[in-house]
Amino acid sequence: MKNLFSGLALTAVLVAPQAGHAFSYDVRVGVSGGQLTTGFHAHGSLPPGGGFANDFITGQNLYPTDFGDFGGGPSATNDPGFQSFAGTLAPGTVVSIQGIGSLEYWTPANQTWAAPSNGELIRVHGAIPTDIALAYTFCQSGGVLCDPALAGQYPFYAQGTHFSANGISGPNPAIIDDADSQGAFHAHLDWFIENPNGTPAPGAYLATFALVADGYLASEPVKVLFNYGLTDGQYLLAFESRIQPVPEPSAVALMLAGLAFLGLWVRRQSVFV
Repeated sequence: MKNLFSGLALTAVLVAPQAGHAFSYDVRVGVSGGQLTTGFHAHGSLPPGGGFANDFITGQNLYPTDFGDFGGGPSATNDPGFQSFAGTLAPGTVVSIQGIGSLEYWTPANQTWAAPSNGELIRVHGAIPTDIALAYTFCQSGGVLCDPALAGQYPFYAQGTHFSANGISGPNPAIIDDADSQGAFHAHLDWFIENPNGTPAPGAYLATFALVADGYLASEPVKVLFNYGLTDGQYLLAFESRIQPVPEPSAVALMLAGLAFLGLWVRRQSVFV
């Protein structure tokens, strides 16, 4: 799959003020052949190069975002958003994210990918199912419509969905929103980075999920690359490590051998000229 995200484009995103990036990317929700699809939707004009990227390892869409970019503190963000347009979905369709795999971590010290080793996790809060939220409200107020069984599920949903080195925990899938009468919706979820053992380590964190909804096949997985505490230059390196393959040692050796041969050939040609 062709990679459309240039380093220049990412730099344009990264240098935007921390109060809110100049370019905010939503996951554009579509449907093709009965399957949910994902694309990119930018608010405002696109940065140079188009601003879209695919993970070279999996071919999955890759969305950049930055903790602390919308005033929720250094450990919170509400990007990316999710958006479908009129005519896309059946009215009332509930769309959710289904966490996949485990959280990945890029360390600035040695610029490699591994699992976070200090207990870091990313927590996202989906919507609480309506019947559970209402039951909890009635029980809290002592209403006659209190349903203890339903209300008892509230804490499970209120804790959020956790992406960690151990996989996904909590409600999974987590509800994003439901489509209106025109089949459209636009919603942003709250994402947080945490470390129960202390402060999260600065780095880039990669979470993977698919979109799911009753009546549709699940989307192909997508990835979100979160920046936590990295400089613009460091985050650019982390991003490029996912969109540009690193040569294998054997490939590097072959390339160097080829360059050496080319240099020898050029020198021999200069002798005979």
